[in-house]
Parts: sequence; C-alpha cells; structure tokens
Amino acid sequence: MDEFKSPQKNDNLKQPFENYAEIAGGGLGAVLGFLAGDPIAAAFSGAAGAAVVGMLKNIGQEFSGRVLSPREDFRVGKVLVIASREIYQRKEKGEHPRNDGFCENKPKGRSDAEEIAEAIMLKCQREPQEKKIEYMGYLLAGIAFDANISADMGHQLIKAAEELTYRQLCILKLAVVKHQYGLRNQDYQNHVGFTKGLYQVLQECHDLYLKNYLVYEIPLMFNGKITIGYMNIQPNKMTIYGIGEDLFHLMKLTSIPDEDIIPIAEVLK
Repeated sequence: MDEFKSPQKNDNLKQPFENYAEIAGGGLGAVLGFLAGDPIAAAFSGAAGAAVVGMLKNIGQEFSGRVLSPREDFRVGKVLVIASREIYQRKEKGEHPRNDGFCENKPKGRSDAEEIAEAIMLKCQREPQEKKIEYMGYLLAGIAFDANISADMGHQLIKAAEELTYRQLCILKLAVVKHQYGLRNQDYQNHVGFTKGLYQVLQECHDLYLKNYLVYEIPLMFNGKITIGYMNIQPNKMTIYGIGEDLFHLMKLTSIPDEDIIPIAEVLK
C-alpha cells in the first residue's frame, strides 16, 4: 500500500500512534487490529474517550464486511487511523470529547456519531484525491470534540468538504495566510493574457465565493449593473467566511504543507 506523509510529530505524542502511517498503509484490517489492542484501551481511558473510540471501531467493523477494492480499503483505513490519532492527541493535550449524547444510540436508531463517521468513510472510500483524506480524518475528530456541531450541521460540513477539490482546500488556507505570499492587490478587470493556470485558480476561488465560503472585494459597477465573476477577485483581499471558516478549523487546513500552497500563490501574485 502507498505511504503518506505524516504531519510533524510532538515528541510527547508518539505513543501509541508512533507508526500510524505504517498502520494505515496496511489497510482497514491493520487499523482495526491496532485499535483492538491493549495500548488503545489504555490511551482512551475514560467514558467519553472510550465511547468515541468504540464508535470508530464499530464503523470500521461495518466497513470491513463490505466489498472494497484495494484502494478503497487503503482510504477507509487511512481516514480511520488519522481520526483516531487526532482524537488521541487532543486528549493528551487536555481536551475532552463531547459528552452530549453524540455517541449514544437513539431509541430507534444509531448514534449521531456513527452516522457522521459512516458519512465520512463513504466519502473517503470513493475519493480519488487522496490528499484530502487526511483532512477528512481531522474533520471526523473535530466534530467528535465540538458540541456546537449538531448532527445536521455535521452532515452539511461533510457534504461541503466532499464537493471541494484539494486545491480549493489549499485556497482556503491561502486566504488565511495570504500576507505571507505577496498576493496581487488588484482585480483582473484590465488583465491581459489569462493563462490556463491563472483562470483555473480564479475559477476555483470564484466557486468558493459562490458557495459563500470565501469573500473578496465588492464587485465593480458597469452601466449600472453589478458584475460578479472571477475577474473581480483581488487575491490579497480574499477572506474565509461561514462554512469555509468552519472547514478551515475543523479540517485543520493550517496543516496543509507549504509546498502545496506555494504554486497557487505564485499564480495569484
């Protein structure tokens, strides 16, 4: 199975997830075997932590009974171990999983947590842009810690994340750290020579604007009519907004590597 880059590790958080990339590379079976081990039970002591990890184990077992291609098996294993590792790290930092009944089964159905986890696993199972999967794992963990995210909002966020390209996730981060890159201060109304590289990126920025995940300068007026399009974008004034801001925080988009941001920034200078 393919390996994937791991985020920088805090030396205090090496156990029991020190080799989590290798575990994920073994697919869903390897991840479930890891989560069933004694170190996991010790790491997630406490009712709330045990409930969240129990939910992850249950949804993993559910997917293990489905017919998955080798790539799909890798993807669902990866998102499961990323979410588990993030939950562990947050607990080690003193944070507490939500205890508002999120992981409790309903009288006539499954828990909200299992429905959210299944939704994310399904999206990742068919996600060809595998760079997104790490951030979907962070999204699952983020929802497990934030009682302000209702089940309905959780599904809304998952759908929103599914519909975005990896480059659009990068653009959301770039909008937050834009001042580090010297982006263009003017719009493109009088720009000459739109290269494929430029209008691709501008179109993705504009799509984020149409979704209300990104805002930029108020469109200019021509003949008394408001024109809205990617030519109105002023890259150095892009700001995340609404669901875009929620995705930025819950998906830990700040951890997207600089090497994926720089090519986009170069186009928008």
